[in-house]
Amino acid sequence: MTDFIARILVVDDQPASVGLLLAYLQDRDIDLLVAQCGDDALRIAADGQPDLILMDVLMPGSDGFSVCKGLKANPRTAEIPVIFLSAAMETEDKLRGFAAGGADYITKPFSEQEVLARVFVQLGDRPRLAALTSQTLDEALGDARLASAARRDRRIFSQATAVLTRQLKEPPSAVDLAHRVGTNQQRLTRIFREQVGMSAYEYLQQLRLERGRSLLHETDLQVQLIADRVGYRNAGDFTRAFRRHFGVTPRQYRQGRLEPCE
Repeated sequence: MTDFIARILVVDDQPASVGLLLAYLQDRDIDLLVAQCGDDALRIAADGQPDLILMDVLMPGSDGFSVCKGLKANPRTAEIPVIFLSAAMETEDKLRGFAAGGADYITKPFSEQEVLARVFVQLGDRPRLAALTSQTLDEALGDARLASAARRDRRIFSQATAVLTRQLKEPPSAVDLAHRVGTNQQRLTRIFREQVGMSAYEYLQQLRLERGRSLLHETDLQVQLIADRVGYRNAGDFTRAFRRHFGVTPRQYRQGRLEPCE
């Protein structure tokens, strides 16, 4: 056990995302704080003085970039590093995050190992970063042969997710996707399960919904156009999937995006 107890503030309006991050960080000698919107984040950060902030980009009221700028403008919170969490993968989105004062940028969906590694880097916790690396290798690899296989799996996963991200509207079939990245469907399914805990199809749905949420927040496009752009045949299918995932309809989300949390 380390002598240093880090304090981390998680800022996200989605309970599922908060719960996932808390599950990753609990039992790791970390004091956790939670805020559900920008105003809460600014207040809790100033009062609680966390060592690190994990900040969702899309939130009601001020978005994560604006909140980060507010943190950097306050001498009490200016030095706290901020890691952005977002489904937006474009370079311009990441550059906006760094321009706002962010220290790092993690794209959704993310894995536990990636979150922990980036957290430990920002905390300057080299012992736990080394332990995480060692643990991951010990558990996932076991020996040099498995290490080589794991590297190939990570490369296949990276290539497959890049294809899905580029082709949200017309993705390849599971068989075609596997062939494009040099493997078979069964192995690709196993790799996705190991990397993100879901199938490639489930991951694609997450990407579509997160991209749809981003478009609802950042544009005035009609819901039908957004549904088409992210790969849904009609607005009704998109609305039902969005509501199941986020708890509100696309129109309700758009209407509430500028409302501060209570």
